[in-house]
Amino acid sequence: MSSPANAQDGRSGDGRPAARGTRTDLAVYKGAGCDGSAKIAGFEQWLGRPIDRVVDFLARDTWRSVVSSGKWISDCWKKTPYKLSLAIPMLTSERESTLEAGATGAYNTHFQELAETFVANGQGDAILRLGWEFNGGWYPWAAKRNPDAWIGLWKQIVTTMRAVPGAHFKFDWTPTLGWQQVPPDKVYPGDDYVDIIGLDVYNQTWNNKANTPEKRWDDLMNQSFGLKWHADFARKHGKCMSFPEWGTGTRPDGHGGGDDPLFVRNMAAWIKSHNVCYHGIWDYPAGDFNAEVSKGKLPNAGQEVRDEFGK
Repeated sequence: MSSPANAQDGRSGDGRPAARGTRTDLAVYKGAGCDGSAKIAGFEQWLGRPIDRVVDFLARDTWRSVVSSGKWISDCWKKTPYKLSLAIPMLTSERESTLEAGATGAYNTHFQELAETFVANGQGDAILRLGWEFNGGWYPWAAKRNPDAWIGLWKQIVTTMRAVPGAHFKFDWTPTLGWQQVPPDKVYPGDDYVDIIGLDVYNQTWNNKANTPEKRWDDLMNQSFGLKWHADFARKHGKCMSFPEWGTGTRPDGHGGGDDPLFVRNMAAWIKSHNVCYHGIWDYPAGDFNAEVSKGKLPNAGQEVRDEFGK
């Protein structure tokens, strides 16, 4: 069994050593906008404590849907006490939406409108996950298609959104764990354009040798661009870490870790021993990964979540 490493010297977003006891926000994803906000109270009752932040996602079909979903989601959450971590598409599914055009500033007006909406709804301090999981190939903004243009588009968006009066956003650069289609460090936009270095971590594997919870954890920890890489990369750049999406559960193809309390226990220890700004429990029955631990279908993992993160 591979146990979490000892605490490493963290640093704040401006490069100063992070103070011991720095607060780590607890977040959760329960569904989009008003659908999700209606379920938070039940999750908090199950967990035994209030959460600090919510994870949510904007639509990505068209630029119109990106902006309209931003308005809807922002309006839903402004009536709650929670801070936001919002996944913001860098491109849409429309064929004419390209990295190359974005790198020239072609879509800046859409991001300006989003920033203005967030500020107007009192969410000018939201964490924004631009183009999350960019190292994979399943989203329109996949960085492999043109790494230089991807970096250029990221810089355009950050510059545009920061320029809106009242904006104090934190930009979270979030690959998904593993090599995927492009090494994530090859598309790092630079420290001036990144505030948080995140990683989405799901308890899953395609490594046939990782056939026990202990071996699976070792694989997640030590593979290329795994958990150890993430901690080293964040420390090197003087940024705090995040895990906006993490969980254990089932996949239709059988590659999920299932009801695995060891994964939860080790993730909790890893989070607590590192300079993590926030982490988001994936408590949602998504079709491709069902990690809803609060409904009793993953009883051992669910109990571990309550033991580690409840009151």
